[in-house]
Amino acid sequence: MATYLLKTEPSTFSFADLVAKGASGTRWDGVTNAQALIALRAMAKGDTALIYHTGDQKAIVGVATVLSDPYPDPAK
Repeated sequence: MATYLLKTEPSTFSFADLVAKGASGTRWDGVTNAQALIALRAMAKGDTALIYHTGDQKAIVGVATVLSDPYPDPAK
């Protein structure tokens, strides 16, 4: 199993928002950075994700588990 660092702006989607979603999970969508997309596509169910807040906090604020293998962005 691999470990990934997922960066998020807490005012847009915080670790607390992720926890509130619970086991239903959430899509990590809207990503346009090529390197980030490569990492997202490499993730597999069961991998670990460290959640990093940008902005004023600049810290790893939580740990999550990837709930599914990657799939095409349904918004595209």
